[in-house]
Amino acid sequence: MAGVTIRLAIVDDHPMVTGGLAAALATAEGMAVVERGQSFEDAQSLLVRDDLDVILLDVRLENGNGLQALAERGPRDRPAVLVISSFRTSQYIAASARYGAAGFLLKTVPLATLIEAIRAAAAGGSIFTQDQLQKGFVQLPPRDREILRLAQDGRSNKEIAGILGVSAKTVESHLTDMYHRFEINGGRIELTRRAEAEGWLDIEPPGRAATEVRTGA
Repeated sequence: MAGVTIRLAIVDDHPMVTGGLAAALATAEGMAVVERGQSFEDAQSLLVRDDLDVILLDVRLENGNGLQALAERGPRDRPAVLVISSFRTSQYIAASARYGAAGFLLKTVPLATLIEAIRAAAAGGSIFTQDQLQKGFVQLPPRDREILRLAQDGRSNKEIAGILGVSAKTVESHLTDMYHRFEINGGRIELTRRAEAEGWLDIEPPGRAATEVRTGA
C-alpha cells in the first residue's frame, strides 16, 4: 500500500493509552489516526464507518465491551479491526476471530509489531496465529447464562430458582451439566471463578434479545 495513507481509529477508555498510541503511530509512514473513541457507543458508530481502514478496538470500554459492538456489527470487511487488550483471555481471542476481527494483540506488543499488523489488516489480511484460532468460544444457552450470572452474584440454588421461576432441582441440573461440560471438579466456586476469568458472560451472542446489562468488567 505504498503511497496510501491508512486511516485509523482508536477506541480505548483510557485517554493516556489512546494518546500514547496516536503519538507512536504518528511516527509510522503512511498512517494517520483520524478518529478516537472511548465508549461502547463510539465503538458502534466507528465500526460501520466507510471512511476508515483499520480500527484498534479495546475490549473493556467505559460502559461496555468492544467485542459486543463487533459481534453486533455483523459481517463486514471494512473497516478492518484489530482487537487490543491488556488481557490474554481465551474468550476474548476466540470472540475476536469469531466475529470478524483481523487479529488480537496485547497492548504490550512492540510498536513495530503493531505497525506491521495494521498494514496487514489494511491490506485485507489476518494476523491471528494458529494457536489463537484454536481457542474455543464458550457460548452458553440462555438459561445457563442466567443461572451462571446469578451464581456469580453469590445466589443460592433456592434463590436462583425463585428468581427464575423454576425448581431448585432444575438449577442444580443446569449447574451439574456445566460441571461436566467444562470438566469442573471444584463445583460452583471453580465454575464461577473460571467463567469470570475467561469472560464467558462478557459477550451476548448477537441475534438474541439482550436483556442483560452489558459488562465491561
